[in-house]
Amino acid sequence: MSGSLQIATAPERGYTLYGDLRGREAAGLASVLVAKGLRVEFVEETPSLALALAARGGRDSGPYLRTPEGFVLAESHAILEWIEVTHPEPALVPLSPVRRTVARVLEDWVELWLPNWPRRSWNTLERIGAHLEAAGFLMGRVPIRADWLLAAWLETEVLTHAHAREHLSRHAPRLISLGEDLLGVGDRESREIVAGDDALPISLLGILEELGADYHQYLVLNHHALKDREDEVSIDLGLGKAPLPVQEACELRRIENGRELALLDRKARRRVAEALEPMRAWHALTLPPAIEALDPGDPRSL
Repeated sequence: MSGSLQIATAPERGYTLYGDLRGREAAGLASVLVAKGLRVEFVEETPSLALALAARGGRDSGPYLRTPEGFVLAESHAILEWIEVTHPEPALVPLSPVRRTVARVLEDWVELWLPNWPRRSWNTLERIGAHLEAAGFLMGRVPIRADWLLAAWLETEVLTHAHAREHLSRHAPRLISLGEDLLGVGDRESREIVAGDDALPISLLGILEELGADYHQYLVLNHHALKDREDEVSIDLGLGKAPLPVQEACELRRIENGRELALLDRKARRRVAEALEPMRAWHALTLPPAIEALDPGDPRSL
C-alpha cells in the first residue's frame, strides 16, 4: 500500500461510520466492520455533525456508528464489542479460553500502549514483524481483531512517515504487507477461527514477554495509583524510572478482562493462569477494580 489507507467495501447494507478514516480509531473500526462482511457508508465528521452525534451517542468525540435501526453508538472499543456480539460470524475474537484471553491482552496492548507510550522502539516493531513473518498474524495463520487494529495503527500513524516506511521495508516488511492483506480486499472467506484450538504460536512468546515487562507492569502500577488517587506512576521501561500519566481507560479495560476470566470454570481458569503468569498478566488482570465500572450485564450500562 501507499501511505494512504484504503478500506474495501462489503456486500451487505446497514451501517454508517462517522469519523476521520485517516485516524487510527476510525480506520481500525472501519476495517473490522468490513471484515465482518457488513456494508458500511463512511461519512466525514464535520463540527456541526459532531455536535449532533455527541448528543445522540453520549460521548464528546468520535468515531460514531449509526446502526440500521437508527441508534448512534460511540467509543470504538465498545462498538467493536457490540459488533462481535450482534454479528458473531466470522468470529474475530478466539473462542477457546487461553487464545481468547491472550487475544484480548494483545488487543489492549495494540490499542492502549503501542500508540501512546515511550518504548515504541525499532526493536519492538522489528520483533512484531519477525513474529508476523513466522506466524502470519498475531495468533497464527488466522487473523484476529487485534491484527486489524495493528494494521490500522501502522497505516495511519507509523507508515505515513517516509523514514519509518523505509526502515520497516528493510527490517520488518511484514508490517507493511499486513495492511495490504487486511485493509484491502483480503480473503477472509477462507479463514475461520477454530474453537477447539487453544495453542499459541511459539514466536509469540517473545512479544508476550515484552508485553508483560512493559504494559502489565504499568497496569499494576496504574491500578494502585488510581486507588490512591495519584496522577502519575513511576515505571522503569529499561531506561531508568520515568513518570507516566494514570489512565482510567487502561483500568476499565483491565476490569473488563478480569470479569471475563471470572466467568471461566476452574479447569479453564487454571489453563489460562498457567499461560498468563509468565508474562505477569494473571496478577494484573485479577486485581480488584480500582474504580467503578458498569458491568455489561447491568441495565445501567445500556
